[in-house]
Amino acid sequence: MKHSRPRLPDVIERNDLEATGKRRVGQVVSLIGWAIWIYLFTPLIALIGWVLGVELFQRYILDDPMGTLKAVQVYALVIAAAGIIFMGWAGYNWLRFNNRERRHAPPPIGTRELARHFGITPQEAENIERERIVTVHFNEDAEIIEVAPHPGAAPTAATTDRTARVAGVRSGS
Repeated sequence: MKHSRPRLPDVIERNDLEATGKRRVGQVVSLIGWAIWIYLFTPLIALIGWVLGVELFQRYILDDPMGTLKAVQVYALVIAAAGIIFMGWAGYNWLRFNNRERRHAPPPIGTRELARHFGITPQEAENIERERIVTVHFNEDAEIIEVAPHPGAAPTAATTDRTARVAGVRSGS
């Protein structure tokens, strides 16, 4: 027996479809629920804190504020040093590469090179370039076997010739 997932209303998937007043009431109810949940589980949270050594926080942070201040200063120095190194590296790269575009577009390829690459005649490549809509047929080896113009356009001599050659290859002649 197949169980399908029940269809959820769009309001559940997208709460922006819900009226603003209802959405606010839902948020307040959710906030109250979380507050009750935290209140009920406070003893469990305290037990976990005791197991994990929260009294160490009391001993080392609250009872020794100067040690805490010294640790915060060390952290601030490390963060500042990392920031200075990062900004220095960014500045170095900016000086090195600013207004120096080393990437260039490849040179344009002509119709004859494309025809040679794809194994079609230059006339077929020109037809592909000239026509707005063409259909290109491929064989199992992903080689172009036919270039057909839009059905409303008359076929060119090159397309008809290539189709005849491909048909001859398929039939084994």
